[in-house]
Amino acid sequence: MLHSAICAQENLSYTKDVYVTAGDSLPYRLLYPRDYDSKKKYPMVVFLHGSGQRGNDNQSQLIGVPKKLTDSLGRIKYPCFILVPQCAKKDVWVKFPNFPNSLKATDAATPSAGLVLAKLDELLKELPIDRRRIYLTGYSMGGEGTFDLMARRPKLFAAGVPICSVADTATANMIRNIPIWAFHGDQDEVNDVKYTRMMVDALQKQKGKVKYTEYPGVKHNSWTKSYAEPELFDWLFAQKK
Repeated sequence: MLHSAICAQENLSYTKDVYVTAGDSLPYRLLYPRDYDSKKKYPMVVFLHGSGQRGNDNQSQLIGVPKKLTDSLGRIKYPCFILVPQCAKKDVWVKFPNFPNSLKATDAATPSAGLVLAKLDELLKELPIDRRRIYLTGYSMGGEGTFDLMARRPKLFAAGVPICSVADTATANMIRNIPIWAFHGDQDEVNDVKYTRMMVDALQKQKGKVKYTEYPGVKHNSWTKSYAEPELFDWLFAQKK
């Protein structure tokens, strides 16, 4: 099943490359919009995978890319670039050194997360990306990275969709102006639902632009329901800086 899902994504003709800088490297895939026209500007979606897809095969991270963006209808309805980086095996998108006693993330981005931002900056110079419509999403470790990267570059992202994650609640003030739709299952056995509840509460206290959907009886794989939400991508692509 996993192999067939990856193959289905492979058939979409993602470009395959490795971003290398100062001795560090980031495998990544990039999907161009269907019927790409270099004279038009397109939104960019950055997708951050979970911990199980870490490595350097530059393939397994494709498994979780939302089907509603990549099936035949989605490719027509939501023309966009999709950047799918792969986190190194021994790295994470965001590190919480004193978890669970503290939710504070490290002051500096992790190596893999820093490379994502650097690669994105490079693509912004090379491709006709609509800078008002850069979106970020991910689940589990990728949801954590979604919250973290928004806090590190709040002026870059137009919206974020973090799913079943842990987040540094102290960053709520930094991201309160970014539209966010967060998701979590209330029976999550990996990342307790309390962590998203805490972040949503922190954002609400900052009068943040946050929506929250919690699924009763759903465990850690809440991204399956989240990415299938009928209104999610209409909402996402309507957001602009």
